[in-house]
Amino acid sequence: WHQGWVVQHDVEGLANLMGGRENFVRELEKFFESTPADFRWNDAYNHSNKSTQHVPYLFAAAGRPDLTYKWVRRILGGAYGTGVEGLCGNEDEGQMSAWYVLSAVGIHLIAPGDGKWYLTAPLFRKATLKLDPKYATGEAFTVKTHGIYREGCRTRVTLNGRPLDRAYVTTAEIFAGGTVEFIFEAR
Repeated sequence: WHQGWVVQHDVEGLANLMGGRENFVRELEKFFESTPADFRWNDAYNHSNKSTQHVPYLFAAAGRPDLTYKWVRRILGGAYGTGVEGLCGNEDEGQMSAWYVLSAVGIHLIAPGDGKWYLTAPLFRKATLKLDPKYATGEAFTVKTHGIYREGCRTRVTLNGRPLDRAYVTTAEIFAGGTVEFIFEAR
């Protein structure tokens, strides 16, 4: 079940093989709904299996960013903690912590190299990433939130003050510097 989602290079093709986006999303929901709350080793989504850490972001790629927000938040709360067993699996040179940090900031890649950083509901009101001038023309990329994220809330996203009509920002947009803002409103 895990390895069936490891098609980062062609999410649209995988969705088509599964009968289209709606069926793809239904199958993803089954996958996550069969997962224990601590996300430890199991037959469904297994967060400590690094090869599938992109999977909650597949919802956004399939047109359902709300489900990416929902499941990433549940993983952040269930698979991580502050105690001795604060990680739900083997750290593997920082991969689990890197996933946590990027997801808590509100961005994560599905396929490294395609330049798309999928968005999720950040944990912080504001996070600023300082950019390296060797690679970036901008000085910083900031993620801000307004309101409080709750499952099912209405979400609007802007990039540099303009409505963002897609579920990701590009590497070029990040490296140019600027701000992505999430506006969370109760329904």
